[in-house]
Amino acid sequence: MTTPVLPAAAVLGVLGGMGPLASAEFLRTLYAGEWHGPEQSRPRVLLDSDPAFPDRTEAIRQGRAREMTERLEDRLAQLLERGADQVVVVCFTAHHFLPLVDPALRGRVVSLVETTAAELAGATGRFLMLSTEGSRRARIFESQPGWDAVAHRVVRPDEDAQARVHGLIYRMKRYGPLPHEALPEVEHLMRRHDCTGVVLGCTEFHLVSRDLTERYGPDRTVDALRTLAVRFSAGLPAPQPLVSSLPTSATREGACSSR
Repeated sequence: MTTPVLPAAAVLGVLGGMGPLASAEFLRTLYAGEWHGPEQSRPRVLLDSDPAFPDRTEAIRQGRAREMTERLEDRLAQLLERGADQVVVVCFTAHHFLPLVDPALRGRVVSLVETTAAELAGATGRFLMLSTEGSRRARIFESQPGWDAVAHRVVRPDEDAQARVHGLIYRMKRYGPLPHEALPEVEHLMRRHDCTGVVLGCTEFHLVSRDLTERYGPDRTVDALRTLAVRFSAGLPAPQPLVSSLPTSATREGACSSR
């Protein structure tokens, strides 16, 4: 999956609702950045916020790939038909199912996983990965071509810590940012795993991205949604992927179905 460039005056599609607060915060981030022109110069965005998407971690556990793939294809097609040039799927765990999506639709998706890998390629130090159990189980980041180039600097929480991170994600889905809970937990886990930075590998952590960035700095807080919001609002290209080519759909489908 190549990371596309959003040209000037293009329409950005956002497939959200997984959860809805994260996709709403992405739009806030997109429009709250620095602007050097009038309101009319800001990008047009089509948001499809669909909280009825099945729980992605449970879909992976239960092997419900067909249901997720069909729903993704339907929503992506609708956004493109309504005028979107590129689409951001605001859920890392949902990226597990993208290799099964029709290539004509998949090729219009800006990959959060590729964006994360590209950001890590330009960073230094050890980074703690914060993701759902579904993302970890499916090895979504590890399956990204070229991830090996940055994997040695990414630390996964131990089993107990991963369960706490997953629980925190679901509490933020329900209650919102919870910085009083999220920030101390992240700080504790970073010290425990000897990390100097953090990877927001679940879009729910975008809800506290500003707090984490203020505490650790932008170079130590890898947030794909923040990166894309800044670049799209400035009319810049998305970060280039570590590997620009994707294996054929048949190969990827076989890999996904074997999980």
